[in-house]
Amino acid sequence: MEHEILSKDLIPQPELWRCAIVIERSRLDVALFPPVESERLIHRTILLNRDASSHTKAVQEAVYANPLLLSDFTRIDVLTDTGDFCIVPRETARSVDAGEILATAKADLTGKSAEIAHATEHISVAFALDTPLAGFIRRTFFNVHLSHILAPVIANPPADTALFAECSQEKVLVTATAGGKLIFANIFHCDCPEDATYFITAVSRSLPEKNLPVILTGNAPYTDTVREYLTRYVDEPHRYDVNPALARLGEDSLTLPQPLTALLSCE
Repeated sequence: MEHEILSKDLIPQPELWRCAIVIERSRLDVALFPPVESERLIHRTILLNRDASSHTKAVQEAVYANPLLLSDFTRIDVLTDTGDFCIVPRETARSVDAGEILATAKADLTGKSAEIAHATEHISVAFALDTPLAGFIRRTFFNVHLSHILAPVIANPPADTALFAECSQEKVLVTATAGGKLIFANIFHCDCPEDATYFITAVSRSLPEKNLPVILTGNAPYTDTVREYLTRYVDEPHRYDVNPALARLGEDSLTLPQPLTALLSCE
């Protein structure tokens, strides 16, 4: 749902709720998970100030303009969509510093904080984000868990055997599953449907499992354009059918981006 101010009185007892925030280049996606199924999940998209002096400053402005985000939730997950990341075995993450992992992957760590997120018992994600942003997140939020958007997706991949692509005007998040296992996960930053189509098609053709069904999620007008382009290269790409379990949490749950859907499934 588009932005409405998240005021303190929106939730009577925020300490019973869980909050998750996805930080992207031009927006925040906020999800507030209720303590019981009878209450409705809340999802808001907050556009960042493009005229702010820095991305960190824009994020700060957005958080302070929505005072509910400063509440003491039972837990806050903050996910970043940075392209500076590396998926590694968890055993490697235990023995090698995140900065060293990213340096080996040729990531530019100038002015950045190296972080690690443990997705599963066997897989971790090393990632980097601007040092001022990492500092703001840790200073501002109570009981915060900082992670990468791929970590919950890796932890809870879709059950279907298919290639999934979540499309937005900033990026496309592509995952693929086969035989109940995740076989591919990556994000590609792009700002037009033609580029999104290219990345989805390239992944589809590179996988050892050929002819996987292609399932699209994301903003309807933009994703529909990507689907139209994809019909030239893959067989019958189609839109994702909403999970009935999510639908029970209310209308806002139907617009959750995939990382937040996966995060909810972790519970």
